[in-house]
Amino acid sequence: MRQTAIGFKSKGLSLEGVLAFPNDIPGPHPALLVCHPHPLFGGDMESPVVTAICGAAGAEGIASLRFNFRGVGDSEGEFANGDGEQEDLKSALNVLRRWPGIDGKRIAVAGYSFGASVVLDGLKHCKTAKCFALVAPTISSAKSETAGRDRRPRLFVVGQRDGLVPSVELQRVLDDMKSPAQLFEVREADHGLAGSENIVARRVAEFISQGLT
Repeated sequence: MRQTAIGFKSKGLSLEGVLAFPNDIPGPHPALLVCHPHPLFGGDMESPVVTAICGAAGAEGIASLRFNFRGVGDSEGEFANGDGEQEDLKSALNVLRRWPGIDGKRIAVAGYSFGASVVLDGLKHCKTAKCFALVAPTISSAKSETAGRDRRPRLFVVGQRDGLVPSVELQRVLDDMKSPAQLFEVREADHGLAGSENIVARRVAEFISQGLT
């Protein structure tokens, strides 16, 4: 992939990100925005799950943007408990869909842990996205009324041994949704998904590729 460091504004704050394009594939490209896990537990755009998803997306011919929420890395501001981060999500999505060489009509959004919950809680900011991949979101965010009503394709990914997001409980939530949502369970993996990053990334990239065709 060809990677470029970029900066953009979110409500007056300067945020940092990395934009990646597939090698030797002419554009305009479909694209994926990826949101990182909880910053208070070390999460940022260099999380192995996040970078693996971006790499797998590139192998499918999909461009990607990963970025640091406010207060993370060199992004300005302070942690906002998911509220201000929804504004960051909105700004990043607008930047991505308007970037030269990106097909603004073929955009997907993914998130891991805290990032997935920000996406689910901020679906109103993602009206231009065609599909979503949510890796280990909180049960409460998956249960939200907005998430339940949304009819766009969604893939939920969770570790079989995730003590924070039990797969059985998540499946019950998905069963109650008005439109179909897929669940992919990663065998023997916990919430950190260590050692399973590529398995997660390949499944997410395949789903996104199908959703953006």
